[in-house]
Amino acid sequence: MYAKNGFTLIELMIVIAILGIVTAIAIPSYNGYISSARLTEAQNNIAALKLAEEEFFLENNAYFYETNNNNTDLSTASGGLWTAQAGQGGVNFDYKVTGSGTNYVITATGKSGTPAAGLSKSFTK
Repeated sequence: MYAKNGFTLIELMIVIAILGIVTAIAIPSYNGYISSARLTEAQNNIAALKLAEEEFFLENNAYFYETNNNNTDLSTASGGLWTAQAGQGGVNFDYKVTGSGTNYVITATGKSGTPAAGLSKSFTK
């Protein structure tokens, strides 16, 4: 007598529950991949800064680091150690070089308001 068209309420609730479980598993995993990609950007730029440090050392017999100003723009400090493509710092990170003598530390800190906010990476020589 009655035609069966469509889905029952129970069937729809089961499908929604399954989608919720899949979403709960997928989103944290996706966010982990995004953070990993952002840290790879920082690691690549730190590698470029390490090369610039060694070149600076060959020309000046000392490593570049700024001790008086923690917010140094690396593209203009001491004749321009390194210029990032996006201007001051990088796209998602700000870079700082500190040190003394023959040691230096390069630190990449995620800029606030970017997907890399809260992330950091560093290299110590």
